Amino acid sequence: MSIQLRKATIVDIPAIIDVYFDAFHDHPFTRRVFSLRSGSVEKYWSESLHAEIKDPSAHFTLITDSASADPERVLAFSKWREQSTSTSPPRPPQPSWPEGADLAFVKELLGTIDRKHQEIMKDRPHWYLEMLGVRKEFQRKGAGKLLVEWGTTKADEAGVEAFLAASPAGAPLYAKHGFELVDTVLIDEGKRLESFMLRPAKKP
Repeated sequence: MSIQLRKATIVDIPAIIDVYFDAFHDHPFTRRVFSLRSGSVEKYWSESLHAEIKDPSAHFTLITDSASADPERVLAFSKWREQSTSTSPPRPPQPSWPEGADLAFVKELLGTIDRKHQEIMKDRPHWYLEMLGVRKEFQRKGAGKLLVEWGTTKADEAGVEAFLAASPAGAPLYAKHGFELVDTVLIDEGKRLESFMLRPAKKP
């Protein structure tokens, strides 16, 4: 593999959606919110990504393999958000959830993540890894590592902390990059563990 990193643009939206469903097709959130790639699901993702890619505080980074038969195929993506302070510009409006979404689960999971994010980080500036997805066939081949390092480098350059919420499967990768476990919460009637991890600021 000859891995290349680049910034995502609007034309990459279909590829980002494909990577998400390849990487997370068996994730509880996907099964209960995006169970079928229906028209309303595609509309939700397209509208959400159009707004977020234009948001200056959101940073979508892609990985391709220049040595492959399809060098422009997107293999992985990450979304890092640069969180300054409470005076930062608001996020773009959230599009309506697709038809059939389990809204109670959406509220519980995302509400818990937002609450713990605020409790842990308060008003301190930081970089926040909101999402990282790698196609199944390219997992454990270095793509996720590079996407994590992209964001932690940005945090180090700014001299600030980095934060994320992780599943038990993802937590070991983040621990290798200096993230420390600060809290865990059981949700979905105790069936899912959400881990909240913080990487200390690097002193100049």
